[in-house]
Amino acid sequence: MNLILSSALQVSSASSVEQFWSTFLHDPAREFMSRPKKEFRAELVSLGCRLYSKGAPLTEKQKSVIAELSRVLEWIHAGSLIVDDIQDDSLERRGGPTAHRLYGVGPALNLGNWMYFEALKGLHALPVDDSVKLKIISCAHEAMHQAHLGQALDLGANMKTLSAEQIQEVVHKSHSLKSGALVALAMQVGALIGDAQADLQLLQELGMQLGSSLQRFDDLGNLKFNCTDSKALEDLKLGRPSWIWMFLASCGDSAEIRAFKDCLEFLPETHALESFVQSADLKKRAHAEALRLHREMEERLKASFAGLENAQTLNLLKNLTERIVHAYE
Repeated sequence: MNLILSSALQVSSASSVEQFWSTFLHDPAREFMSRPKKEFRAELVSLGCRLYSKGAPLTEKQKSVIAELSRVLEWIHAGSLIVDDIQDDSLERRGGPTAHRLYGVGPALNLGNWMYFEALKGLHALPVDDSVKLKIISCAHEAMHQAHLGQALDLGANMKTLSAEQIQEVVHKSHSLKSGALVALAMQVGALIGDAQADLQLLQELGMQLGSSLQRFDDLGNLKFNCTDSKALEDLKLGRPSWIWMFLASCGDSAEIRAFKDCLEFLPETHALESFVQSADLKKRAHAEALRLHREMEERLKASFAGLENAQTLNLLKNLTERIVHAYE
């Protein structure tokens, strides 16, 4: 995204003010955004538009707006990652040190928050009808609100103290809100470029289901031992809601849940947990259930957008989700 200040805030490039902004905002943002990323939300924006374009090829204007919306979503997501890394005190993100390790907690927190608002400025500048723009901004506002509700569960829930029923509810809500909100937003804003009357409620529901499904595979990908990946077992060490908890609560028995909780008491020493995962064949079982739920989600998507004009787009969407699933494994 272009970093454009209002006229009241513009200063000469040589000023000390601009140098501070460059040091603590512009340069760190550019560096973080240059790191490797999956960018699947950008593809979801385009696919959301195609789902409501009734098979018609995208116009050049639609392609331009989709590109800008994709950049906006990547900035919102990046800002959320920077803040999330502070809250988890993570060491690495996207192949490099986390922002708060590079710049300090205060500057990194300000950077993450600023990226939210810089992204929202991009929405106000979109070359679309005001009625469509208002819907897009409203969707973005709601998605960010939902994501923070999900993050509150992520940070506040003590998984070890919850019953099986509570575990299922907390993990489901955490994944739907924290992980699903931005996926839903990508589909919603793309759809609005294809059709101003797109069913935003349906897209929110399906997007949250898709985001939750992808989060399950991300959680499974982090269930690994004897590796140098700093993200491995991070959620379990921090007591965060994860698919592993939900799988045991929904498909395991009370004895397995108790044994799992006992193993977590030894973390960061991982021997007990590794032995439990192997003896219970936990990763394979949890993966099979995640895959089953993913296939059900794909069928709901297909049924919701049935029609010859959407056959190709639905196939592209399926290929995208399959690619992401494998990337998380």
